[in-house]
Formats: sequence, structure tokens, C-alpha cells
Amino acid sequence: MNLWEADGVYQRAGCAVEEQPVRHFGVHSFMLAVSQLLRLVGESECSDLWRQSCAEIRRARWLLATVPLPLNSGQLRFQETARGLAGTAARLEKVADADLVGQLCTVAQALTRLSEDPANPLAAGTMDFLSSGREGTALVVVTNRSYQEAVVRAFGAVSYPVEIGLVSDLLGAEVYDSAVVVGPVGWLPPGVLNAPRAVRLGLVHYDVYREPLDIQPLFSEGPVLRGTMPTRIRRRGAMTVGAPSKLPGEAPPEIAESLLTDLDVVSLARDALAGLPAETLRDGVPGGHEWVDARVAQLADGSYVLLPLESDVHKVLLVESDADGEPSVEPVDGASVTVGDCILLRGRSYHQSLVERADAALGGDAPVLRAIQQGWKVQLRDRIAHHPNGRQGVAKELTARGAATTNLDYWTSPWCIRTRREEDFAVVMRYLGRGGEAQDAWYALGRIDHAHRSVGRSYADAVQRAVSRDLWQQLWVDRWCDISLEDTDSGARAVLVDAVLPGQLCVPPHYLCRLRPPEVP
Repeated sequence: MNLWEADGVYQRAGCAVEEQPVRHFGVHSFMLAVSQLLRLVGESECSDLWRQSCAEIRRARWLLATVPLPLNSGQLRFQETARGLAGTAARLEKVADADLVGQLCTVAQALTRLSEDPANPLAAGTMDFLSSGREGTALVVVTNRSYQEAVVRAFGAVSYPVEIGLVSDLLGAEVYDSAVVVGPVGWLPPGVLNAPRAVRLGLVHYDVYREPLDIQPLFSEGPVLRGTMPTRIRRRGAMTVGAPSKLPGEAPPEIAESLLTDLDVVSLARDALAGLPAETLRDGVPGGHEWVDARVAQLADGSYVLLPLESDVHKVLLVESDADGEPSVEPVDGASVTVGDCILLRGRSYHQSLVERADAALGGDAPVLRAIQQGWKVQLRDRIAHHPNGRQGVAKELTARGAATTNLDYWTSPWCIRTRREEDFAVVMRYLGRGGEAQDAWYALGRIDHAHRSVGRSYADAVQRAVSRDLWQQLWVDRWCDISLEDTDSGARAVLVDAVLPGQLCVPPHYLCRLRPPEVP
């Protein structure tokens, strides 16, 4: 976006941003039951026993909160999910905590009732917002391309003309008369609110979600050329859809509402990580090689990827057009990937894939060579751990012994094969008491380095050949495609980045730059 396009966007910065809460008592009952169950499971010692059920429940909760389809729509699979949860409750009755089983039954019953309801509360809230404004085509933004066609059909019977799009449509240069974003505000990238691409912007969500009403300016000094920034979101009164109802023994909605807390707010970033083992999400040490600061990117196929916040060693293949409009495949830093990029992902990280393919190329020598690679790094990590001044102390001693560089974080990381300079490697090996092995180890590690570079080039070439066929057109029409690679055991997926979700996480590095199918498809 150039300066003049940015200024055009800022002309809408004074738009009316309105929040339209929607109240549906059946949805409220389900949300309350789910929140209580997930908290109980999270505090139990047998949480693994409930992992699959919780994944299905989070999926249903996320679809319910973000997809404007009738509650009884087959696309949402609420009835199927409810039957599965009821069956799980029956199987766990004799082996699990009775309170947890009872709460799971309550969730299943609440979901069953929703699956029989033809109402479409989020669509009703959307049309209520649009009908009160000017005429003309409006944009309705949903979270996931997988349900875009179904939402188009659901709105097809409405006389008011609407276009169904994604959040990425509200991050470009085009400006709309009216736009509605469906789902909790917390999942939106800041650009949607701090420089709105619409004259009127509506935020439609269930009233169980309570979001901050402040809008942060895109630039602290204000608009690019002129205009004013919005400072608040105007909250409308809740729109009630459907009649009150409750399950046996359930608190009335007006009492139960006070039991919902900020922990119940759906977050795509949080749900994207729901399938990871809880111990992997504990607080790490930023900057350490065991943990990496990451962000969550939502992909056009409904899956997601964890991208490093800052790194020059976590690579990913980027697929883009060259000057002639043909596909070009290049490895780039994962930290540089942004909205609109098309990246190639597998179920394993790019680094893991290189290691496996390099080991295959090295043949029977791979175990011995990898042992050499790990050996010097393990010793170096041990020296750092036992040095009174840690990394700083070891770096100072290596410099005194003649090392030109002391990149200890990288040298002790899983991605390092050997130092960049042979002279530095010799210094390190002498420091570790293995100076006599330095030259042989350098050449042995050079075989690993050569294998990595070779398979990296062959992998990129294989992708280049694959996408140069009919898949290139399919990729830019569907925004993603699966690729069969003749020289790999499994294929890969080329997919566009639809949104980078706000916030950051600290995760183990092997979770980065790999295709992670969502628990919420």
C-alpha cells in the first residue's frame, strides 16, 4: 500500500464502528457448560483422558462463535459431535471422575439442543446492523475460508446484497461502504480497527464475549495526511434471538451470565494451540535455544503455522511469481513471512525435513556423523552451564584463545552443524580438550553441511517442478493446493497466509514452520 492508498484508508478512519452483541440463551447455556468442563479438566490429573473430547468441544465452540450458519446446519456437525460426546461420557462413566462425566453429559445435551435449532443468530445480528445503514453491497467477514461457500449460500436468500470475505479483505487498499466482522473482536489483527476499510464497520458476536472498547491508532502521531482516528467502539444493546430455555438443573441465564469470565473468550491463537501438550506451553526463556518466541498465522485452508518472531535459522519455502508470472520457489526466514505470502509446509518443519533427507543421502554413515555433530555441542553447552559467568564467561575465554566470533546461542542450537570459520572451530575444540580431533571433525561435519545444502536445493527444485504444472493456476484460484513430490515420502501443501493473529507465544523450536491441522477445521 502506497502513501496515497494509505491516506484513502484513513479517510474512513472516522467511520462508525459499532459492536452488535447477540443473545441466544441456548448458546449461552452451551458456552457456560463448556467453560466449566474445560476448567475442571485443566485442573485434573487425568487430562489426557479427556484430550479428544476437549478438542471436539473446542471445535464446536469456535464454529458456534465465528461461523454465521443456522445452528442445525450439517456443516457445523453439532448433532454428530453431541452424539460422540454422549458416547464418550458413557464409556468414561466407570473410569473417570463422576463430576467430570456429569459435566460432559451437560455439554452434550446443550449441544444437542442447539443442533435442533434452525435459528442463525449471528446472521440475524449481521442483517440487523446492515439494515440500519445505507444501501449498497456490504462485506461480511468470516474467520475461515473452509466455510465461505456455506455462508454465501446461507446469505443467498437475503435480499440485501452481501459479499462474503476474510479478514485479509479488510487489510488491503479497497474501501467498502459497509462491513461486518463476525466473531469475537479478540481474534482480529489490529489493522482492521485502527484503520478501518469501511464507512461503517459492525462487530457481531455473542454477548458472552466482553472485549475492550478502545481502538489504538495505527500511528501515534495520527493520520497520514488528514482525518481523525476513532477512539471508541459504540456498543449497541444486545439483540435477542430465540426464546429462553434451560436444561434440567441449569441456572437461569440471567444468573449464569455472571459466571462467565474473561477466560471464556474464544481466541483463534489459543484454539490453534489447544492440541499441543500442556507442558510445551509453559514459560520458556526467551532467546534460549530451547524456546523460541512465535506468532500464529491462520492459513487459507483453515490450518495454521507457528512462525518465529525473530530468527535467521528457521526457514520455510516461499512460492511467488517471478517477473514472467511463473512460480519461483525460494527458502526464506520464517520470521519474514507475512499476510498474502504463499508458503510450502509439511507436517514436519523445514529443518526436520532437511535432516531426514540429508540422513538418507548420507546412508550408513549418518549415525556416526550425527554423533560427532552432537558431541561438541553437548560439551560446549555443559561448559556454559557450569561456568560461573555462563555464556558471557565462555565467550570471553574463547575470544582470549583466538576465536574471531563467539555465537554461542547458534553454536549450541539444534540447527548448527559447525562454526562458520574453521579457525573458530579449532579454537572451540581445543577449549573442549579435543584439539587433536578438530581437523577430522571439521571435514566430517562438512559432509553433513554438504548433504543439507544438496537436499535443500533438490527439495526446492522438486517443488518448483510440481507447482509449474496445473497446480500453479489452482493455487491462485483456491489459495492452497496439495503437492505430490516424487522424491519425498510424503507430499506438501502450498497455502496462502490469511492472517497473522495478535499476541505471541514461547514454544519449542520443532513446532515452528510446520503445517498444523487445526482442531477447529
